Amino acid sequence: MSYDVYYNGEVAVTPALTESDAAVVRAAANLERTRETRAFFAAVASSPEPDLPYHGGLLEISEHKEFFLPEQDESRHGLRLWLKLLIEHYLAPRGYLLNGEVTWEGEDRDDSGTIFVKDNQVQGVEDLIFNAGPSWAPNRFADDTLKQAIHELLDTADNYGCSPELTVVAAPALETVRSRMPEF
Repeated sequence: MSYDVYYNGEVAVTPALTESDAAVVRAAANLERTRETRAFFAAVASSPEPDLPYHGGLLEISEHKEFFLPEQDESRHGLRLWLKLLIEHYLAPRGYLLNGEVTWEGEDRDDSGTIFVKDNQVQGVEDLIFNAGPSWAPNRFADDTLKQAIHELLDTADNYGCSPELTVVAAPALETVRSRMPEF
């Protein structure tokens, strides 16, 4: 039984795909080994990271071939890797540029985030979840990396030689906390 995930968003393709390139992308993304996809699968297999996603069919191409759209309704993890592989081993060498965002939400409430694509760079970022808990039993939640960063920040706090209103903290600890905090 697969682990379900739901995607929402789109990734723009500039210029729009040609019919022949769209056919190769569709076939490759559906794990179809054809004469046209042979070079793509060979490039992936000989790359430093030769693994393919476990599932095909995770993306579709819009009618005018200007967007990649995630599979509708229930889907499976692997869209980020498909985008990365298709860009690196097929689309970028042909002069295509991809930009966009796709959010995901898994079955577990802690499994959500966004796949960002900017100028053919692909990065998946998990959401940080803060939950104060019910009023009768507050129990704030933050991911373990953020908790550790906050502890390190507090450990560096020093007000020696400062007024009571001023405290100094180490810059690396502060930058770690900033990097883990979501933009509000």
